[in-house]
Amino acid sequence: MAGIGAAVFLLATAGTAQAAENDKAKINSDFFEVGVSTGMLNIEDFGSELYAGVSANFKATEDFFLQFNYAQSHLALSAFEQSQGRLFEGADRDFKHFDFLVGYNIFQGEVFRSNRKSNLSALYVVAGVGETALGGENNFSYTYGVGYQFALTRKIIVRCDYRNVSFNSSLLVEDELTRTSQIGVGVGYLF
Repeated sequence: MAGIGAAVFLLATAGTAQAAENDKAKINSDFFEVGVSTGMLNIEDFGSELYAGVSANFKATEDFFLQFNYAQSHLALSAFEQSQGRLFEGADRDFKHFDFLVGYNIFQGEVFRSNRKSNLSALYVVAGVGETALGGENNFSYTYGVGYQFALTRKIIVRCDYRNVSFNSSLLVEDELTRTSQIGVGVGYLF
């Protein structure tokens, strides 16, 4: 009788371990994420404008990820242009920026929406390089920022981000360091 009990125990343990491994494989199989974002963009010497963007993420490890972002906006007149006249027209008024970032999840945790349901969340930092096109110039840029993300469902992620982009520009002053701040929200899909 003891042998039958031990066999049943071993089979139950093996079944539970196999189910846990299957669940773990499902959770860890989502390495890629694509998403869209929008928010406010504030370029030094210009005003604040709405921007639209897309992003792609690759989860390299549990803590580190790689991210590609593209954002664009159309600029209103700067304060200088309002008093002295337009410096550039048409497509040159479009702000376009892309970057490649390395991200690190500082704090990972869970958000509890109800007594029985929790969703993963993380506070993270990012930094990297890219290119910014504005006023007919294409400038090498540096980006750093912080963000918070939480899982709305197992496949849908919501992000809130702050980014600072710095680049040298000669639009208003010769070789001036220009800073751009972005505050936005985005939605991503894991696959």
